[in-house]
Amino acid sequence: MIAAAMGWIGTIGTIGAYVMLSQGHWDARSLRYGLLNIAGGILCGTASAAYGAWPSVASNVVWSAVALHSVVATVRQRRRRPLAAVVPLRPLDPEPALARAA
Repeated sequence: MIAAAMGWIGTIGTIGAYVMLSQGHWDARSLRYGLLNIAGGILCGTASAAYGAWPSVASNVVWSAVALHSVVATVRQRRRRPLAAVVPLRPLDPEPALARAA
């Protein structure tokens, strides 16, 4: 009974993530999409293992691994992104804020 519930919750999660993606509500690189796919794959894989459905276990392990890779890549990319835009100064205007204030 618990395995069946886990399988249904995982299935609803992965299908829900796909629906949100295909409807344009989520981006493929969003953390929500990736985390829901990881959780759904783990839940479905665990339920499949409880029933001895090993091909489904394997596909859900791969599903979760791909989603985990995507989440890690997204987090790394966001950490490298600058927090603010850097605006270069013109070479002949060393202190533009003081010149405009006067």
